[in-house]
Amino acid sequence: VASIKYNAFSLHKTTVAVIQHLAVCDLLTTFTYTIAGVYEISGDWDGEEIGAFYEEAGFYLYWFFLYATFYLTAAFTSMKLLIIKYPFYAGVWTTRKAHLVCASIWIASLLYQGIWRVGAFLVKDLKTPFQRDLFLGLTWLDTILALLALLVVIVTSSILICEAVKVVQRQRGDRVRRDGLLTVIATAVVFCVSVLPWVVSNIVGKTPAIDDLFYYTIRINVMANFFVYSLTVTSFRRFLLQRAS
Repeated sequence: VASIKYNAFSLHKTTVAVIQHLAVCDLLTTFTYTIAGVYEISGDWDGEEIGAFYEEAGFYLYWFFLYATFYLTAAFTSMKLLIIKYPFYAGVWTTRKAHLVCASIWIASLLYQGIWRVGAFLVKDLKTPFQRDLFLGLTWLDTILALLALLVVIVTSSILICEAVKVVQRQRGDRVRRDGLLTVIATAVVFCVSVLPWVVSNIVGKTPAIDDLFYYTIRINVMANFFVYSLTVTSFRRFLLQRAS
């Protein structure tokens, strides 16, 4: 909200645009978690319309926002790397182009969940070899897409860390550039820590312990972004102090 209404982020315009989309995604994911929590605590929604809605829609909304988070984070680190490595071209990038990239990620995530919904309907009872093979294929597709986003974040963040070291060594990187680097790197580290358990679980074989760990760590990823921005972005921290005073 601060980045959209109050211009609280003094960062590159494309970086701010992606932060806005990540913030909206975090907000919607938190809403889904809240509905899930109420559903699990109450335990008496079975058979009621709201319970049926969550069982049908909540599951797909959760994964829709999750994959949007995966690739918005990948876009976040990739854009920052391009800004650092090709500053001349980054100067002509517009906020509109950044929003278009993010919008395409939202649309692709939504279409993928539609494909998953059709696939889930076809494999609903896993009685035939075709259904079992299709379910296995969908599971591996999930893993590959998540792993691809994770690898993009790891590779781009590793290069950004090297660039951050150079900025510190030269001791003449401007504050906006330094804040931008720290923000992207911290966001990437939290993302990798939160997603890695699920990717490993899908590759080596699902275990309840790792799955439970993933559902906790992915929640940390959603909540951590606010604290990351507070710690790494000077302008956002100043904005919060002004609002609190």
